[in-house]
Amino acid sequence: MGFVKLTDLHAMYRDMGARFFERNIRSALPEAEAVNRALSRAYKQILLDVADDPSVFVFNHNGVSFAAEKIEGMNGKYKVTEPRLLNGAQTITTFARFLEKNTDNPTLKENRSILNQIRVICKIITEASPEFITSVTINNNRQNPVEPWNLHANDMIQLELQDKFRDDLRIYYGRQEKAFESLSDEDLEDIGITEIKPIELLKLAQTFLVVDGEIDKTSWMRRVFEDDRIYDSVFNHSRLRADSRKILLCYKVQFRLRRLMNDILEKGPSKYGYMSRARPLLWALLCQGMLNDPNVEAMAESFGQDMTMPADFSDYLSRLATTRCRFLISDLANQKTNEGKIAEGKFSFLRTNASYKTCMDFAHKRWKWVEKRLK
Repeated sequence: MGFVKLTDLHAMYRDMGARFFERNIRSALPEAEAVNRALSRAYKQILLDVADDPSVFVFNHNGVSFAAEKIEGMNGKYKVTEPRLLNGAQTITTFARFLEKNTDNPTLKENRSILNQIRVICKIITEASPEFITSVTINNNRQNPVEPWNLHANDMIQLELQDKFRDDLRIYYGRQEKAFESLSDEDLEDIGITEIKPIELLKLAQTFLVVDGEIDKTSWMRRVFEDDRIYDSVFNHSRLRADSRKILLCYKVQFRLRRLMNDILEKGPSKYGYMSRARPLLWALLCQGMLNDPNVEAMAESFGQDMTMPADFSDYLSRLATTRCRFLISDLANQKTNEGKIAEGKFSFLRTNASYKTCMDFAHKRWKWVEKRLK
């Protein structure tokens, strides 16, 4: 533990890029966030306005932490091998933006010597267990709200899913909050990513839930990530054996759900007025319809390899929604007990696992659908 020059931390970031942040639970937050605005102000007051002494910065800053493979003392200096930042991404990225924005500012050039006087308290962790490093990361990132899913960003299954989507589809998996937005085109090219949109952790969890028929859990995602038993069932290692193309097919359905519900409503606005309350159920049935389609392999090849939503795929989903899923949900709504609930304006039954099971029973009788899983 000691005082480290901010320019040294910036040099690590400059040389390593996004790799420097890969152990953090989030990446850089947007420039407009309050903490980043405050940092920019501090840099300006020290380096451009020369209103604050650079030594003040260390007292006004919480410090940073990073894990490293090893640290060695060498001639009064320290050599750090493979550092990974655990907290302090905002400090470093905001500093990098400030320097870039003021590259040609003559005042900054004149005050270049002041740069090396800005220091932060730095904790360097070596020879620690992954669990300890995760604990440090969590407890040092509480100055901004931390969601339960952020705390799982560095789980082994999340790292393996990131590799899977990169290797299979060349798509970035956003296990860390805001990480994708902080990557340049060059960064993406360096890590083998060709798609301009990421797969997001929270939306992927919802995809796995609806395909598993656990539609009730989509309403309380915090508990999914807070309850280890539920989390482990959603992100179990069998997901790594699933066809990435079929995962992506089901993942992309969510981006057309509003239009698909409208397509059903056009068949009878009064008759299907409850459809807006059945979003997870419709998503789940659409996924099962695709996975039970005899042509699913061809669809996976055509529509399951990138993040686009071609017209052909949207049209296919519309047909599936209006000629299959519409009747399944209608049969559910027409059950005697559910008719009364709809008449009373009670629609919660549409978001239960039992209703999904009932619809799948109807689907088996009509078209021989069986429940498929992404594993």
